[in-house]
Amino acid sequence: MARRPSTVSVASFGSIKSLAEPSHSTSASTFAPPSPLKFPRSVPSTHSSSVQSTRVQDETADIDPDELFAKYTIPEVRAKQVQLRSDAEAKQEELRVMVGERYRDLLQASTSIILMSKSGKRVQEAFQETKDAIASQQQPSKENRTSNVGKEDSHLQTLQVLSAHIKLLLDAPEHLWRLIEREKYFHATWLFMLARVVHRALSRDDDQDEDSWLNQGVNVVEQFPLTQRQWETISHFRSQIVHRATLSLRTHEKSPEDTCATILTLHILESRPLTDTLTTYLSQRTRTMHTLVSKNSNIMTNAIPNGVPMTQMNGHPPGASNPAQSKRIPPNDRLQEVKSSLLILVEVISRTVKCARNVFQSQRPTQPALAIRVLEQMHTESPVVSDPETTLPSELALSTQTILSGLPSSSYFALLPAGIRSYKPYVELSSASSSVPGPFLEEKLRTWFDQSCSILRDSLDRWLLQLFSVKSVWNVRSSLRKWLLTSGLAKTEQTALDTLFEEAVRKRVTAIWTDTIHGAKELFLKALSSLTPSDGVVTKEFSPLNSIYLPRSVPPQPLTGSGPSAYEPPYQTYRTALQSQLRGRTPRLQTFLNILEESAASLQKDYVRISLDQSSKRLARNLVEAYLPEAKVFCSIIADALASTTDELMNQSDTAGAMRNMIFLSRVAVEISLTSPFLNNIGCDEVVALQFRDKTGLLFDRIINRWKEHTISSAISVYEDAKFHLTLSGPSPALMESLHAVTTSLHSLGLMHHPSQLTSIASSLLSLFIDTFTRDMPNGDTSRNVQILNDATFLRCLASTWPSEALETSSLEKLIAALHSEVQSSGGHLQPNPEQAAKEYLMRTQMLLSALLPPSSSMQPAKEGADKMSALLTYGVPGADTTFLPAVELVKVSTRFPLLLVETR
Repeated sequence: MARRPSTVSVASFGSIKSLAEPSHSTSASTFAPPSPLKFPRSVPSTHSSSVQSTRVQDETADIDPDELFAKYTIPEVRAKQVQLRSDAEAKQEELRVMVGERYRDLLQASTSIILMSKSGKRVQEAFQETKDAIASQQQPSKENRTSNVGKEDSHLQTLQVLSAHIKLLLDAPEHLWRLIEREKYFHATWLFMLARVVHRALSRDDDQDEDSWLNQGVNVVEQFPLTQRQWETISHFRSQIVHRATLSLRTHEKSPEDTCATILTLHILESRPLTDTLTTYLSQRTRTMHTLVSKNSNIMTNAIPNGVPMTQMNGHPPGASNPAQSKRIPPNDRLQEVKSSLLILVEVISRTVKCARNVFQSQRPTQPALAIRVLEQMHTESPVVSDPETTLPSELALSTQTILSGLPSSSYFALLPAGIRSYKPYVELSSASSSVPGPFLEEKLRTWFDQSCSILRDSLDRWLLQLFSVKSVWNVRSSLRKWLLTSGLAKTEQTALDTLFEEAVRKRVTAIWTDTIHGAKELFLKALSSLTPSDGVVTKEFSPLNSIYLPRSVPPQPLTGSGPSAYEPPYQTYRTALQSQLRGRTPRLQTFLNILEESAASLQKDYVRISLDQSSKRLARNLVEAYLPEAKVFCSIIADALASTTDELMNQSDTAGAMRNMIFLSRVAVEISLTSPFLNNIGCDEVVALQFRDKTGLLFDRIINRWKEHTISSAISVYEDAKFHLTLSGPSPALMESLHAVTTSLHSLGLMHHPSQLTSIASSLLSLFIDTFTRDMPNGDTSRNVQILNDATFLRCLASTWPSEALETSSLEKLIAALHSEVQSSGGHLQPNPEQAAKEYLMRTQMLLSALLPPSSSMQPAKEGADKMSALLTYGVPGADTTFLPAVELVKVSTRFPLLLVETR
C-alpha cells in the first residue's frame, strides 16, 4: 500500500532551511580573517560538537526538502529538524565566545595602526625640513675657504692633543689594575699622579691663560663630560694602592728594592714622612709574625697538662700504643714542622732588620741610603751618570716616559705637552719628612727587635714542647745556629738570638730529662707495687735456674729476596735475650731493671751527643748542673722505695709468698748496685753512688738475714717432723731432705754470677743450720740417738770442707761427743768408722749439695794424670762396687718394673 503523504507544510520546511542558512553564512563570515594578525586562543569545549554538527549539516545541506520527505519518515524528518536547530544554537554560542576573546586584540591592533601612521607622517615632515635647509644654504667663496685652512689645522692639532689627554685617562684604570696585581705599587703611584696632572690640565678654564682650552675653542667640561667621569673612576685607585701597598709590607720574602718602592709609595702618595713609613713597615712585619705564630699553632696536637708533656723513660709521650693516638703526627714530620716554622720566624726578623737598614741607612760613607737616592733621582732635572755600583735598580729608576711606554699605543702620547711628558712627583729633599735620622732608625729597630725576640721566645718554648727527644731538640738547635751564622745581623743581635736559642734549648732538654726520670720513677714504683699484692692474689713464682737453662728458639730465616734489614732485627733480639740469660737475669728481673737501665741509657746517650758538639760545652755544663739534683733525688727515691716495699713484705701474713718477693728484691738491689750500668749512666757523682750502694747493701743484708731465718726454720722443721724407721750407716733421709731444701733456697737467690756473696751466704747459712741443729735436737731413744750421731758426723764432714775461720763447729763437736757417750752408755751399736762413712756419702752427694760446699777454686787442683771424672768431682769419685744407698727415701720398686719396654739405641 502506498505511503500516505506527510502533513508537514512547505512553510515549515522553509523555516528549517532559513535557520540553517543564517548559521552557515555567519560561520563563514566569522572565520574569514580580516587581517594578517593571529590570535592564539583556546578553543571552547563546544568545538567537538560543532565539528559534528558541521559534518551533519554538510550531509543535509544539499538535500531538497521534497526529497527529504520522500526518503525519510515524519519522525526522522523531525529528528533532522531538532538536530539542525541544535547546530544553529551551537554556532551562535561559538560566535559569542570568539568575539569576546578577540575584541581587545582588535582594539589594540587598530590603535597601533593609528600610531604608525602618525610616526610615518612626522618622519616625512622631518625629511622635508632637512631638504629645505640644505637648499637654503649658500656656497662659500674661494677666498674664505683658503683663509680657514690654517685655522682648521690649528684646531685639528688642538683636538689631537686633547685626544692624547683623554686617551691617557681612558687607559689608566686598566693599567693601574694590572700594576696593582703585579705588586708594582711605585709604578701605579706614578701613573696615578700623572693621571691627576692630566685631569687638572683638562679642567683648566682660566680665560686669562692663552693656552687654556677655552681660548683654543674647546670647552672640555661641557663638550667632553667623559673626562670628569673617568677621573672619578681613577680617583678611587688612590685608596686601593695605599691599602694594597700597606698589606704587601707584610711579605718578608720581598727584596730591599721592592720594599723600598712600596715605602716610597706611601711617602709620595699620602705625603707621609719617612719616619712614619718606617713605623708602618715595622708594625706590618709584627703582624706577619703574629700571623705565622697563629698559623702554626696547629702543631700543638697533644693536650699538655700544665704545659709539661708526660713522657716515658725514653722521652716519648705515654700511651704510644693507644689506637686513639695512632693518628698523631709522626715524630719526623713534627720535627720538620717545628724546624721550618722557627726558621721562617727568625727569617722574618732577620730580613726585616736588614731590609730596614738597606732602605733607610747609608751602606757607604759617600753613598746615601737607598730611599734617599731614589728621591734625589726624582728631584734632579736630568739623570746623573754614575758608576754601576751606585746605579738604581730598574724598578726604582722611574720616569714618566717609562710609565707612558708601558701603556697601549704609547707612541700616541708623544702629542702630550712637554711638561706632562717630563713630569716628576714633587719631592722636598731639605724637609725633615724626607729623611730618617740614624739614631731614630736604630732605636726603632732595637725596640722592634726586642718585641720580636719576645714573640720568638714564647713560640720557641711552645713549639719545642712538641719535641719529646733530646735528639730532635738538638737538631732544631743545630739548624738555628747554622742559620744564625749566615743571617747577616749585627753582632749584638746575633748574640741576643744565640742566648735566646740556648736558653730555650736548655729549658726543654732539662724538662725532657726530668720527665724521663719522673716516668721511670712512676713505672718502677708501679712495678714494685705488684710485689705487694692484695689479699687473695697469688704471687708468681720464678726460678733463676730454670731461666738459665731455658732453651731459646732461633729466629726463622727471612723470606727469599729480603734485604739485610730483614735479617738484623730478629737476630739482635735473639742476641739480647741470650745475653740476659747468660747474666742470670730472669724475664721478670730484666723487666724491672729495664725500667731503670733504659732511662739511664737514654740520658747517657743524650749527654754524649751534647758533649760531642764543641760549641755546646757551656750549655752541656749548665744542663748537667740543672739535672744532677733530679738524678740525686731519683736514686734516693729508688732506694727508699725498695726499703719501704721490703717493710711491707715483712709484715705480710703469707710468709712464703712474701719471702719469694723479698728474695727478688734482694736480687734487684744487688744487680742495680753491682752489675747494672744504671748508676754510671744516670750521671750521679761518686758520693751519691756510694750512698746508694750503701743503702742497697744494707737492704740486701737485711733481706738475706730474714731469708736465712726462714730457710733454716723450714729445714729444721722438716728434720724434726721426720720419723726414723731404721738406723742407717750414713745420714738419714730427713737430714738429706733438709739439706736439699737449704741448697734449693740457695739456688733460688740467683747469685751464680756473684760468687763472693754466694760463698759468704752459703758458709753463714750452713753455720746457722749447724747451730740450730745442735741446739734444738732433743734426747730420744738409743736408735734415734745413733741416727742423730750419724747425721751430726756427716754435718761435721760437710763443715770440714770449709776453712776453719769460715765455720765454727765447736757446738757440733760437743753434740757428737755427748751423743757418743750416751750411745755407749746405753749399749747401742756404733759404726766402726763413721768418719769414713760420712766421707763416702759426701762423695756420692757432692753434686746434690754443691751449693753448701765451698767453690772448687779453694780446693786442691787435680793431678795431671787424673781422669775427667776426678777433675769434676772435687771431693772424690765414689767406688763403683759399693752398695748403692739412696740419699732420700724411695718407693719400693714394683715387681713389674723390669717388664717395662725401654727403647735402646
